[in-house]
Amino acid sequence: MSEKTRSRHFFKEVLSKKPLKENQVKSLRKLVEGKELHELLLNIGCDAMLRSSDLLSLKVKDVVNEDGSVKEYVKVRQQKTKNYTLDIPLSKNSHDVIKKYLLDKEPVSWIFVGNKSHYTKSPITQKQYSRIVKCWVSSLGISNVGDYSTHSIRRTKSSLIYQKTQNVEVCRRLLGHSNITATSAYLGIEDSDALEVARNINI
Repeated sequence: MSEKTRSRHFFKEVLSKKPLKENQVKSLRKLVEGKELHELLLNIGCDAMLRSSDLLSLKVKDVVNEDGSVKEYVKVRQQKTKNYTLDIPLSKNSHDVIKKYLLDKEPVSWIFVGNKSHYTKSPITQKQYSRIVKCWVSSLGISNVGDYSTHSIRRTKSSLIYQKTQNVEVCRRLLGHSNITATSAYLGIEDSDALEVARNINI
């Protein structure tokens, strides 16, 4: 299979997964309250907009300064591209859960550790993360759970940013894509979207 074909299959898979809506994220925050792993995953996951492999590789030192204060942003070297992300801002919601759960932990500790992982000191797997996302979706009363995956969490904030700004380049930079074509595909932008923007601009 050629690289172009693999890329096409990848984006087809990604685009089949819906991002969460703003009100759904707010509902989930209430549903997962008190569950350490879930609160951290939901809030930092939505804010950071990272691929699952990069997200699950985060350590306490990535979000907490040496003086014990919470960092204003998260920045990582992407495993796929080897490039660094921008300094992605962490919201108040992320700050709150970091203060709640991570300030007393060692800087080199993994952030996303499940109950059974305390013995191995390793983060949860991408498969476990995927199951958690599907449980979240199910708890919202959504019947088509298969329409959502870890890609949904990565796409959630970037989709909201695009809806509010119509700026694909901003989203490209935040997502760490190498070209704007990939971002357009990732956000599901079609010719009709571009034409709609043009219709709404009067000069």
